[in-house]
Amino acid sequence: MRKYTRFGELLSAILEMSEIKAIDIAELLECSSAYITKLKQGSALPNPEQFQKILNHFRRMNADESNIEKLIRIYTQYRTGISPSPPENTGTAGGQKISDVIMNTPELRLCIKDAMMRKGLTSAAALTKYMGYDSVHTIERLLNGKLNWFPDVLSSVLESLEISHDDAPLTPSERLLLLPEGIFGAGGMLIRPLPVVDWANAACHLETLAGNSNAVMRKWDPESVETVAAPVGTRKGTQAFRIYGESMEPTINDGEIIFCEPQYKLEDIPNGKIVVVKFSERSPESGSIVCKRLRRDKGAVILSSDNAKEGKIFTGIHPLDIAWIGIVSKKISDIF
Repeated sequence: MRKYTRFGELLSAILEMSEIKAIDIAELLECSSAYITKLKQGSALPNPEQFQKILNHFRRMNADESNIEKLIRIYTQYRTGISPSPPENTGTAGGQKISDVIMNTPELRLCIKDAMMRKGLTSAAALTKYMGYDSVHTIERLLNGKLNWFPDVLSSVLESLEISHDDAPLTPSERLLLLPEGIFGAGGMLIRPLPVVDWANAACHLETLAGNSNAVMRKWDPESVETVAAPVGTRKGTQAFRIYGESMEPTINDGEIIFCEPQYKLEDIPNGKIVVVKFSERSPESGSIVCKRLRRDKGAVILSSDNAKEGKIFTGIHPLDIAWIGIVSKKISDIF
């Protein structure tokens, strides 16, 4: 019996969109994969301790915070039997709460697939590339009817395939959830916000990441915390830092924001890449965090600055000297 359908559907959607494996959740909860299947199907509900572990893991993996909040509201409703107050921006139609998702009906899938055929798109991978999205698995499951649509994703699909909102087989209340037509053609894109960590707080932030501390999983409020839009293709676990100092000029300037993708093996990092390193307690530089260019010389790892006048060189780096390391993948100049 599926008593918790809404919880299961949203849990499945978060797992899919964040590319989190069900087996990872099973290991986290120390339970069988069959139990996770029950959670996804809506035939079981985790106890409060298990649910908190799931939330912590989702935040650690940078899952969409708005979806996490929705999951909390749905879970609370099922646990207490009391419907929580709707969020401030939740609309109503006919006195009823509008759903957070759009039903993935056979009619809607047929409409989308017909439009795909007209454009010569014969697969989920082709549609994903065409619309500039970064999760073919999500689109594949959507086209197979295994997930309901989040309004922003459906809006992007409809616009890419030139399907008018009025022509899409949606209810009036579902149509209200869609983003304005033409928003993606005008420069909008499917993004998720990342909190920007100031360089002065970066060492503490990375210490919590390296130590898997719950402190890093605290909810952050986009209204009060500086955020930056993560571009399409940004990997899970990517961190955003605002650089302080001139040691990497002219490559990275003081005040610029960088995206940093975590790495787990020194040997996997190509020679010459710019990295962010948090030194471990074993290192003579314990507690420090640096942004440097990684080079190898006869097997030794060297971290050097691009600005010879302002920078410092770190030599003889051993893997145990590093608590956390990530490759700088992109930068955004501070335009303010």
